[in-house]
Parts: sequence; structure tokens; C-alpha cells
Amino acid sequence: MNFDFDRLWKALAPFGKLFKTLMGEHTLLTATCGLIAVLITISFYRFLRSVNPGLVGFILLLMLGILILHWTVTRTEPEFLRPAIDLLSEFFPSVQRPAPGGFAAPVVGPGREGSSGR
Repeated sequence: MNFDFDRLWKALAPFGKLFKTLMGEHTLLTATCGLIAVLITISFYRFLRSVNPGLVGFILLLMLGILILHWTVTRTEPEFLRPAIDLLSEFFPSVQRPAPGGFAAPVVGPGREGSSGR
């Protein structure tokens, strides 16, 4: 039995292009990583039940803090959280959105002209 997969690959080609486009977007990558983190947390649920609840709360707060810092630096926060992140972004550097095919340099916040403070 010899199968010819050429017709199958031709039929799946548009989905491959769509998948490439979606994986190129930052939002889908962040959502995928978040989904993986939730799945890992669910898989370790039995372990987390046996651990001190204070430690679990600390880990969850640490994860929330990392997410908020990610939002303040990349400015990819949800629209309803924009006022809160705007307040926090004054204290942390942010990154300009890169031009297509280029890299973005960090932007120093107000009052921080790049000096080391020494």
C-alpha cells in the first residue's frame, strides 16, 4: 500500500499559512503560554492540595505580578485594565512597538533620562 499525500498537503496548505500568521502574533503566543500554565497547574493540583495554602497563594501572587510587569513593559494589557497599567507604567520602562521586521528599543520612563543615579 503506497499512499500519495500530495492532495492532502495541498488541501492543508491554507491552514498552514493561517497557523503561521497566528503564531506570528504576540497575543496568540501569550494566550498559548497562559493555557499551558493553567494546564500544568491543573495537573499538579493534587500536589498543590498537600502544600501549605499560604505558599500556593504566594505562587499565584508571584504569577500575577509577573503578568502585570509583562503588561507594563510590552503594553499588551486588556483594554479594561489600561487605566491601572497606565499608572504603573510610569515607574517601569516600556518597549515601543517594533516596526515590521525590526526590533524595538526600551523607552525610559519620565524622569529617567538613562542616568544610573550615581
